[in-house]
Amino acid sequence: MPFAAALRKSLEDRDSDVSAELRRGDSLEDVLNRHLMTVEQLGGDDAFTCILLLSPDGKRLSYGAAPTVPASYCRASKSIEIGPYAGSCGAAAYYGRPIYSTDIATDPVWGNYRALALQHGYRSCWSTPIRNSNGEIIGTFAILHRSTGMPTREEIDAIDLITGHVADAIMRSRDPQFLAKRGAERMARAPLLRLVSDNLAYNDPANRLRAIAEKLQAKAVELDGYADRSDPDLLVQDLKDAAELSRKLAAAIIAQIDFISSGRRIP
Repeated sequence: MPFAAALRKSLEDRDSDVSAELRRGDSLEDVLNRHLMTVEQLGGDDAFTCILLLSPDGKRLSYGAAPTVPASYCRASKSIEIGPYAGSCGAAAYYGRPIYSTDIATDPVWGNYRALALQHGYRSCWSTPIRNSNGEIIGTFAILHRSTGMPTREEIDAIDLITGHVADAIMRSRDPQFLAKRGAERMARAPLLRLVSDNLAYNDPANRLRAIAEKLQAKAVELDGYADRSDPDLLVQDLKDAAELSRKLAAAIIAQIDFISSGRRIP
């Protein structure tokens, strides 16, 4: 995957064109394909990307864009019922977290679609949910590879960056006023942010601590993912225990911050 700075610049350039593309009548698939081609051009020869969109009832995924994935593959998996054995994308939408299938040939997640993927030469797939501004899942973004392997930390950060830009493009296609509404929401939060900056001795440390706790929660999800994808001979239970401990610690920190912020005395 490319360096984050190069990817960020390319996606920002793409963002500046989205509104004009939608106004002139380009389909969402056309817009998303351009996003994905930008990613693939920077990602190397072994990167085949796709975006699947979640149905309104939250039960099925269908292709929103897949510029280089073979049409025969897309036709055979054009409507995927989400679930724990519905490939990386179906499982990512089902569990609400990234699913990194390091070896499709052995990963149980690919139970219903393993043969199809292997027939087309795919050996690994990294999928992550796409969420709207309310945190609701609206689809998945995936990178298929013809080689096995786990994403690096840099690649995971790049995937997060891509999904954010893709989510914005999807929401702009569904609501022409999306950018204006988002800007209004940010303006509405501005007075609160100013109050925080005016009280550095108290609010800033608490906010920084909350941010650390929220990042710890995200790391717990990653630990679960690594445990799910790990070889059985590894200390899978240790990874699961570390994830659970991280969640409990983060929850305790956030609860204590909320308690103190409420102005009540600590018992």
